[in-house]
Order: sequence, then C-alpha cells, then structure tokens
Amino acid sequence: MPHQRAPWDVLVLGAGAAGLACAAALRRAGRRVLVLEARERIGGRVWTDRTFAPHPVEFGAEFVHGEHASTWSEIDAAGLATREWRKRDDSLVHAEPGGPLHGWVGMARLRAADVAFDRTRTMHLGGSRTHVSESLDGYLERSGFDARQRRYVRRSFANACGDAPERLSARDIAASLVDDRDGERDFRVVGGYDRLFAAVSAGLELRLRAQVRRVTTGPEGVRVALADGATVAAAVAVVTLPVGVLQAGDVAFEPSLERLKGDALRGLAMGPVIKLVYRLRQPPVDDPHVEALYAAGPVPMWWSPSAGRADERDGGAVDEPVWTGFVSGSPAAELSRMPERDALARGLAQLGDELGRPLEASAARLIDWPRDPYARGGYAVVRPGHHGAREALAAPTPPLLWAGEATARPGAVATVHGAWESGERAASEALALLA
Repeated sequence: MPHQRAPWDVLVLGAGAAGLACAAALRRAGRRVLVLEARERIGGRVWTDRTFAPHPVEFGAEFVHGEHASTWSEIDAAGLATREWRKRDDSLVHAEPGGPLHGWVGMARLRAADVAFDRTRTMHLGGSRTHVSESLDGYLERSGFDARQRRYVRRSFANACGDAPERLSARDIAASLVDDRDGERDFRVVGGYDRLFAAVSAGLELRLRAQVRRVTTGPEGVRVALADGATVAAAVAVVTLPVGVLQAGDVAFEPSLERLKGDALRGLAMGPVIKLVYRLRQPPVDDPHVEALYAAGPVPMWWSPSAGRADERDGGAVDEPVWTGFVSGSPAAELSRMPERDALARGLAQLGDELGRPLEASAARLIDWPRDPYARGGYAVVRPGHHGAREALAAPTPPLLWAGEATARPGAVATVHGAWESGERAASEALALLA
C-alpha cells in the first residue's frame, strides 16, 4: 500500500500565546497546521472575564510589558486600543520601618527620599558578578542589601518574578535585567486582552477540549493521542505546554520526556501565582488617581483594572471599583491550600488593616493558577544553579519543537510577548525541518 501523507504538516500543542503565534506564522507560510487545546477557550494563561464587572477583568496575564514589546505589531494590525498603566506615578507604597518616611507614601516620593528603596527598584545585577549556584536572596545579601531592602525586593520585584528570592536563580534574573530592549512602560488592551488572541486565531484550524495524552515520535513524524480516543499525525509537532503540565506527567512522551528534556525540567519550576479579585463597595483609598498599592503583608501587590474605565452598560462611572491582589511564592501556596472563601477574606482583611479602614466586597473571585490543571502555576522560574534551563528546554529535538513562556529570551520571561516570540521561533524551526 502506498504511504499516505499526513493531513497536517505541523501539530501545535496548546492555544496560548506561543501556540497561536506559531500557528499563525506557519499558516502565513502556507503550511497545514492544526492547534490542539485542552481548554474550552483559547488564550491559555490569558483569561479575560466579562461577567464579574461592568468592564473586562483579566484573570490571567494582564499587561503588555514594554512600549517596544514584539506584540505591538499584532495589536496595531488588529486595530486594538491600549491604555498605559502608570504604576510609578499613580502608586502608593507602605513604607518599611527604619526608613526616612512612614506609612503609605507615593512611589515617586519614596524613591526620591529613600536611597535604599530606590536601589530595590533599579535592581542592577551584573551577570558576571553573580555566582552560578547563587539564589537571588544570596546575591542580595552578599551585595550589601540590608534586611529592609531585601523585604522590599521580596514584596515587589521577586513577587512579580513569581517566587521567593531564595528560590530564584540570581544569574537568570541578572540576564533578564541586562536585556531591556522592550522598555519599562506597561499597557492594558482596551476591551480585553483576549481580543488580540481572537484576531490572531481567525482562520486557524483549532480543536478545543482536545486533551493530549500521548506524543509518539518516529521516522514518519509525530503521532498524538487524545483523551477522547482520537489520533492525529503530522511531520512536526510544536509543544507549548506549560512546565507544570510537563513535570506533572499528564502527557506521556515516547521517547520519554526524561530522555528528551529531563535536565531542563529539573532546573525549572512553576512559580505559584494567585490573583484575588474584588468588586469593592467603596474605593480603598480616597485619591481617585491611585491605581496601585504596594502593601507590606502576604498579598503585596494590588491594582485596579477599573481605573480609567467606564461602565460598559451605560458609559457612566464604575460604581464598585475592581481591585486585584497579586501574590506569588509561599504566600500564594498557602492561600491555594485554604478554602476559597477563607483565602478571599484573608486578602481583603489584610489590605483593610494596612489601610486602616474596613473594606467590603460585593463580589470576589480567587484565581488559583497552581490548581489549574492546564497551567499548574503562574509562570516558569529558574532554580538556583540551573541557569540555562530555559535554553535547554527550547532546544529542538526533531521532530518535536518546544516553545512557551518558559523558553522565552532573558528579557521577556514571564510575559505574553516572550511566549509569542518563542512561538514564532518554533515556527521558523518547523519551516526549516519541512523545507
């Protein structure tokens, strides 16, 4: 019997930023590509909700990080508007004891008055000065950051990185800070981040609720078995599954994942990240220009997606502003272990206690990414002593290729555009294999 050509050139596993960017690039090149997504929606860890408030609320990734981020061309092509989040100008910080200022202070004022705080915001780490096996916390202590400065780092910088400083590779963090090509400004997509993904996915062949169970490679390419019993095949497959999913063993590989990517996966972890989202009966602060709060408690970062937005039902002001708490590391893991109601009550009580006023919520949601079976965490972090794990995971093992935010270039880790770029890189690798 003559050999029958597989109906697809490339299978893309996952319809997040990396998967959709990869598939769109392959389609533009004229290749036959099928995207398999386990969820009932596209976007992966971009999850826009339109039921919680009278405007879109991002339960997952929220910002375009950088005025030069690579996704701007797609945002502009889709005709999407954006709004800048001026977190440095419109933020209050709960100052640590022992400094020149006390209580809640504007970030710009605190940076000007407290050299110690300003040092934790600039975070200049020289890559050649970090030790190979050193944690971020170890580097900071060796470099003369005192206990107060390290608390600031833990509250803001490390929290945004996805885990505690003692569990982050100093060398990986240093590499990410050297690569600053994307810029420092942050933006929201007006109308919801998912609008970008809807535009990019138009015309793609997608299968939702397609849970991959086994990936087998051989001389003829790749065969993927799904949970519903179906099997699909192609010459090449691009794996964009999150590190947590790969590490959990939810998908079997043949040859084994240990053989393919064991060393890389041992050096990576999914940072536990949680969002606590509240619709408040009254604003937490009186100043309407304040859009973010940097607290001292277990949930250290807060911002309002309602700032600058109108009620989409009538165009008027938002009566009950939405505020989001963002927490990673051990505090996030602790909240994840609690009943949802208790975790939400704790987060709101913490913020109210720090502000010195009771806060009441008419609605609340806990977005627990560590418990999400298709993410198993917020985003990938590199453990101390494992710098290079991202590059090792990204390395091709034909006919399997690898993409996703865990494989992003240093300056774009933990970002949508970093995942996006990795998908486009994998598309170029696939085209080279198919040539």
